[in-house]
Amino acid sequence: MDSRGQRRDLLVGVDVGGTKVAVLVVDGGYNVLSQIMLPTVLGSSQATLTSITGAVQQGVEQAGASLDCVAAVGLGVPGRVDTATGLVRRAVNLGWEELPFGQLLSAQLGVPCVLENDVTLAAIGAQHYMGISEARGASRNMAYVSVGTGIAAGLVLDGRTYRGAHGMAGEIGHMIIAPGGPRCQCGAHGCLEAVAAGPAIARLGEEAALSPGDTLLRLYRPVTAEAVYQAARDGDAAATTIIRKVSGHLALALQQLIVAYDVECIVFGGGVSREGDTFLQPILAELAHLREQSVLTGEMLQPDMIRVLPSDYDAGAWGAVLLAAESTARISPKYRHVTLPDGVTGGAPGKFSETG
Repeated sequence: MDSRGQRRDLLVGVDVGGTKVAVLVVDGGYNVLSQIMLPTVLGSSQATLTSITGAVQQGVEQAGASLDCVAAVGLGVPGRVDTATGLVRRAVNLGWEELPFGQLLSAQLGVPCVLENDVTLAAIGAQHYMGISEARGASRNMAYVSVGTGIAAGLVLDGRTYRGAHGMAGEIGHMIIAPGGPRCQCGAHGCLEAVAAGPAIARLGEEAALSPGDTLLRLYRPVTAEAVYQAARDGDAAATTIIRKVSGHLALALQQLIVAYDVECIVFGGGVSREGDTFLQPILAELAHLREQSVLTGEMLQPDMIRVLPSDYDAGAWGAVLLAAESTARISPKYRHVTLPDGVTGGAPGKFSETG
C-alpha cells in the first residue's frame, strides 16, 4: 500500500515496437485485466513518450483501475538498454540515439518503471510459454526470434538469458545475409532486417505490384507484409516468389543461429510470424534444402525444433509483466527457473511451473 493506504497490486507490461505499443495489465494473481494494442507514435522522442504514457493510462483504465493501483510498470524497448538507469541507446526503429526513457516515464506516470531490451523480455515470455507446453525441457536452451518491423533474437542458454558483453547478443537482424543488398537503417547493406523484416516484405510487394506481370498485389493499397502473405495464400505467383526469397534469408539466419549457440528450440514471434503456417512452412522448406546440403546442419537443425507462438500470446508484454513483478519482489523463489543477467527472474504467467 502507498502512504494513503491505497493498495498497489497491479502489474503492467508494455512491449514497445516500431509500429505498435502493446499493454498488458494483470492483478496480483497474474489474471489478465486488460490488454490493448495501439500504434506507435513516431516523429520525436517526446511524441513517442507521450503516446506510451497514454497507452499505459488507457490500459489501466480499461482494467477498471487507476495508476494509484499500479505497483510497477515493466517495459521492453528496442535498442541498448541500461537496466540500472533506464537509459536507452541506439533505438533505431524509434529514432532514439540516447534517451533516459525510464526516468522520464516514471516521472510522467508517478509509478516505478523498469526497462529491458524488448527481445530479451520476449525471450523470457516465450520461455515461460514453452515451459508450460509440451516442450518444457527445450525451453532451457532456446532462441526467440522476432520478425516484425525489425528482426532480432533473444537467447536463453542453460536457463539464463544471455545478453553478451555489451548487451547486443542476438542482433541477428544486422547479420549480412545478402551482400550488396538494400541499405539497412544501421548503415550496412544486405542485413537480414533489410531483406526479410516486415517493411522489406512490403517493399518487395510494392515493387511487384508496379511491375508489368499480373499479380493480386495491385489490389492492395498500400501493399503490406500481411498483403503479400494473403496474396501468397490466394496462389499469387509474385507473392509466392517473394515469400520464398524472404524465407530463404530467414532459413540462413536460423542455420547460423543454431551453429553459433546449439539451442534445442527456436520460437518465432513478432507481427510477421502471426501469419502462422503461411509464414512457417516456406521457412521449413528452405531449411530442408540446407539440411540436404550439410550433414552438420541436418544433425543440428531438425524441423520439430522450429515453432511459432500463438498469435494471441504476446511474449514481449508477458516478459515485461514478469520484469515488473521481479522489481517489486513479488515472485516466490520456488518459481524462479529463468534468470536474467542482472538478477531479474520470473515465473510463468497465470500458471506457474514449480521447479524445486
